[in-house]
Amino acid sequence: MSKAPSTAEMRLTEAKYQEAIARKRLQNTAGALQYRLKPGTLMNHAWEGVRDKGTEVADRGLHAAQDRPVTIAGIVAAVLIFFAREPLIRFVTSLFGPKKDETVVTADLDHHDQDFDLTAPVVERTKHEGVSA
Repeated sequence: MSKAPSTAEMRLTEAKYQEAIARKRLQNTAGALQYRLKPGTLMNHAWEGVRDKGTEVADRGLHAAQDRPVTIAGIVAAVLIFFAREPLIRFVTSLFGPKKDETVVTADLDHHDQDFDLTAPVVERTKHEGVSA
């Protein structure tokens, strides 16, 4: 005759079954966690977020530019003036500043390019030309 399982054996069997289910859930959770923490997955999620946010910012900027074109033109002009300030200053100075005599050549011996020699050229003259002092 077969013997009926005792209450202790039934509880042990149930505990083993629950343990197997818990182990399977833990393995699934660990696998999902490993997938989520993979560098490639993290990078993809970050890139998607940046791309979505960039698209949103661009759309808002486009709508703002369409609503206020004069303001946007002023901002763009200010940025261009800021980046081109040195050439613009030289241009305005050349228009309104004192005119330089283009025939006079000056040499700054303290601040010059080392690749060029700033000494006076040697001029050879014949005896017939004479020497002017």
